[in-house]
Amino acid sequence: MQVLPIFLVILAIVILEYIFTSKHRFYFLKAIILFLVLLLLSTVNFSIFFGIAALFIDRVHDMKLGNLFLLLAALVILSGLLLYEGLKRFNKHYHISEITLTLIEYCIQWSLIYVTVYQSIFNNIVKIHTITKMIKTVRILHPDLLVVIILPSFISIWIAVVLLKKYQHDL
Repeated sequence: MQVLPIFLVILAIVILEYIFTSKHRFYFLKAIILFLVLLLLSTVNFSIFFGIAALFIDRVHDMKLGNLFLLLAALVILSGLLLYEGLKRFNKHYHISEITLTLIEYCIQWSLIYVTVYQSIFNNIVKIHTITKMIKTVRILHPDLLVVIILPSFISIWIAVVLLKKYQHDL
């Protein structure tokens, strides 16, 4: 038996209870849906831009990739500008509230922290036993342990603060 289904059921029950007792119950749902749509569109933009870059390299003799850091920055900004234009048009027909936009920002930040934690765990999968030993021997200043334990705690605290702000009608 796996632990994951147990925690997913608990999470679903808590979220459903929260949704049905919340005054503005659909702000989080709207934010998550819009976030996922923007993520999909951004991924498509980015893939197309990388495809175009690859075509230039394949088709034009002596063309090189160049500075990957700057190329990546240019592609990110171009994708962001395209998404911005799409959001402006969407916002004319369906107003996107400031709360929804703030929640999307939170989703992005939470996801970035979570991906960092996941990457650290995945990169150190062989060391997981070592991390467990570190916890037992209270060597808490090890960087791998800090990433695996402290960053998820940041996300948890942030979620609690956001929910309290919403409860107090500050968000």
